Amino acid sequence: MYESTQINLNGYTPVGDITVIALCMIMAVLLWHTNINKNNKFRTIILILMTTWTASVTNIIYEMLMYSENIKPLLIYTFRIIHNITLTFIPCMYIQYLHNPLWIPNRKKRKYGLISTIVISAVTVLDILGIIFRFGFYIDSNNVIHKHFNPYIILYAFSLTAIFYTIIKYRSRVIRQIFYGLLGVNIISILVMLIQGICGQISYTCVSYFFPVIGIIFMFHSNPYNIETGAVSGNFFNNEITDSTEKKNSLIIVSCTITDFSKMIHQSKEFKCQFYRFCRHNIKKGVLYHFPNERMVLTIPRKSNTNYYESIEKLINEFREKIYGKFHIDYKIVIIETSEEISESSDYLKIVDYNEQKMMPCEVHKVNADDIREFYSNSYIVSQLEDIVLKKNLDDERVLVYCQPVFNLLTNSYDTAEALMRLKLDKTGMVFPDRFIPIAEQYGMIHTLSMIILNKTCRAISELIGEHYEINRISVNFSALDIKYESFCCDVRDIINRNNIPYDKIAVEITESRSEADFNLMRRKVTQLQELGIKFYLDDFGTGYSNFERIMEIPFNIIKFDRSMLIESSKNDSSKFMVSTFASMFNQLNYAVLFEGVENDKDETRCVKMNAKYLQGYKYSKPIPVEQLKNFLKRSGV
Repeated sequence: MYESTQINLNGYTPVGDITVIALCMIMAVLLWHTNINKNNKFRTIILILMTTWTASVTNIIYEMLMYSENIKPLLIYTFRIIHNITLTFIPCMYIQYLHNPLWIPNRKKRKYGLISTIVISAVTVLDILGIIFRFGFYIDSNNVIHKHFNPYIILYAFSLTAIFYTIIKYRSRVIRQIFYGLLGVNIISILVMLIQGICGQISYTCVSYFFPVIGIIFMFHSNPYNIETGAVSGNFFNNEITDSTEKKNSLIIVSCTITDFSKMIHQSKEFKCQFYRFCRHNIKKGVLYHFPNERMVLTIPRKSNTNYYESIEKLINEFREKIYGKFHIDYKIVIIETSEEISESSDYLKIVDYNEQKMMPCEVHKVNADDIREFYSNSYIVSQLEDIVLKKNLDDERVLVYCQPVFNLLTNSYDTAEALMRLKLDKTGMVFPDRFIPIAEQYGMIHTLSMIILNKTCRAISELIGEHYEINRISVNFSALDIKYESFCCDVRDIINRNNIPYDKIAVEITESRSEADFNLMRRKVTQLQELGIKFYLDDFGTGYSNFERIMEIPFNIIKFDRSMLIESSKNDSSKFMVSTFASMFNQLNYAVLFEGVENDKDETRCVKMNAKYLQGYKYSKPIPVEQLKNFLKRSGV
C-alpha cells in the first residue's frame, strides 16, 4: 500500500483537489437551495460542478495509485484517462455555457461542439497510442512510470484559445463589468498554472480549472447585474438610497416604465441590441437598475455646478428617437431627486408608482414638493381606510354622511335626498369622495365604507321619522364592486332591519356595467332587493356606457340624467330635442326622470320642459351634513 507522506512528494499534494471537491459540493448545495430557476443554464452549472468534482477525485486516486507499493498499471491508466477527459470537458462546457449570455447563434454552438468532440477524441486516442507505443505516459514491465509527451497540453492550449477568442470577439454583447470579470478570472487561472509549472508542482491544476467556473457562478447567478438588460437587480436600489442619505449625498432618480419590456427584451433581438446600444452610448454615469414590473431606474449622483437636468433631457430625447421612435412602445418617465421630505428609502418607488397612475402613456413628469406632500397625504388616507376596514365599526366617526336635497316637481317640495360620503381625518381634515373612493376601490375597501354610509343613512332616516319629518327616501350610492359581493343583498337587508325603518325609505344608486356577467349579477340582485320594497336609481345616465336594451331589462325606478345631458340640451335645438326625447321616452315607460346639476333658473326651466320629475343641484342646495336635511323637509302636524 501507500503511505500518506508519499503523495506529498514528486510535486503533488492533495490539498488543492480536496479544496475543489469541498467547494463543488458546497456550491452545488447552495445553488440547489436558492431561488435560481432550474433551467438549462442551472443544469449546465451543476454538470460543470459534477465534472470538476470527478476530475479532482480521480486525480487524487490516480496520484495515490502511482505511489502505492503495489503498482496496478490498468487502474492507473483508467483513472488517468478519466481524470484528463473530465478535466478537458470543464472548459468545453464553460464555453457552451457562455453561448447564451453572449447571444452566439445555434449554428456556431453546434460547430464548436463538433470541433470540441473531434479534438478531445483525437487527443484521447493519441494518449492511448502513447501508452501502447511508449512515446507518452506509460508503465514498463518493471513498474517504472515514464512521462514523456503529454497530448493534453495541446487540448489545454486549444481550450484557452477558444475561451479568450469567444470572450473578446463577443465582448460588445455583455456589459463591461461582465466582460472584465470573465477576462480577469481566466487570466488568474493561467497565472496559477504558470506559477505551478515554475515551482515544479501539479497540485493545483483542478484549482486553476475551477476559477473560471466560480466566475460564471458569481457573474450569472449571484451577481447583481441582470444579464438580459445589463442593469443591476432592483434589490440593491434601496441600499444605494440609504447609503446616499446617510452620507448626505444627493441623487437624481430617473424611472422609466416600458410596456411589455421583459417580453420585448426576450423575444426581439433587434430591440435587445438597440436597447444595449442605447445604454452603452448614453448611460455613462450612475447605476441602472431593473425591476420585475417592467421598470428601469437610473440613479445619478448629483454634484454642484453640473446641469444634470439638461443631460437627462438629452437622454430622454435620445430614448424617444432610438427606442420609442423605432419600436413605438408605451412608456412613462418619472424624475425625482432625493429629498429630506421623503422619510424612507422605500418611499421613492412608491412615489414614482403614485405619479405613474396619474400619467398618460408616453409622458414625462418631474416630481415636485406638492407631489411628495400629496403622496404622503394619500398614504395616510390609505392607512386610515385600512384601519376603518379592520375595525368594521358601522358607526365609525371618521365616515360622515352628507346629503343633497332633491326637489320634487310634482309636490313642489323636498321629500328625497342623495346620501354622500365624506371622511374626516385628524391629519387631513375633510376628504372628498373624488379623493378616497378610487383608493378604496383600488384596495378593495369600498364595501365596508358603503355599509357604514348605509347604516348611518338608515339611522338618520329613523331619527327623521321619529321627529315626524316627511321623508320619502334617501338614496345611497353603491359601487359595481359592492354588487359583486356574495353577501351584498343580505348586508343591505340586515342594516335596514337593524335601524328598524321601512325598506322603501332606502334607494340604491348604481351605474350600468358593460360586462355581461356583471350585468346579469346586477339584474339578479336588483330584483332580489326590489322584492323587499327598496327603490333603485340608474346613476349618471348619459355618461360612459348606456344600453337601452339593458336598462329595460332592469326595473329601475328612477333614471338620473347627468349634468352633461343638461349642458348638451342647451347647445342647440337638435341636442335639446335628443335629451327631451330620452326623458319623454322614460316617462312613458313609467321611469321617473331626475336631472342632476341644476344650478340656476334657466336649468330648471329646461328640465321642467323636458318632463323631469325630480331636480337636484346647487340651485336648491349644496351637499350638507345629513343632520341639516330637516331644514328642507316638511313636518307632520307643523
